[in-house]
Amino acid sequence: MSLSPYPAGLLRRLAAAVYDLFLLVALWLIAGLALLPFHGGEAVDGHNPLVRLYFLFVPYLFFSWFWTRGGQTLGMRAWRMQVRAADGGPVEWHHAVRRYAGAWVSWLSIVGMLWCLVDAQRRCLQDIVSGTEVIVYPRED
Repeated sequence: MSLSPYPAGLLRRLAAAVYDLFLLVALWLIAGLALLPFHGGEAVDGHNPLVRLYFLFVPYLFFSWFWTRGGQTLGMRAWRMQVRAADGGPVEWHHAVRRYAGAWVSWLSIVGMLWCLVDAQRRCLQDIVSGTEVIVYPRED
């Protein structure tokens, strides 16, 4: 018997986000180290708008790369989740841009993440904005 994928719930999404956060913090540390040679070995000014954009661009590349290359970050893979276009196709870069921007709004407002609790298809704000969905693959016996 083959079980079909089903929409991801809030707790599973949060668990995958914790996994990805650990990877993202490590990536931010490496990205910060990469800036040291350009500042004479001194810490960079966090108030500089270009530095802030740089540190926003790093997670965009991280998430977008995984979303467009198989639809799974490492945290999503651990929890058997995949992001895909609403029509079931792969995520493309235009989906990824909207999903990343929507995720910032969703996480900062909290309401955007909690929306999956009332949405019939369990979609969060970033899913709705980007035209994507997060599914769970059932455990194979």
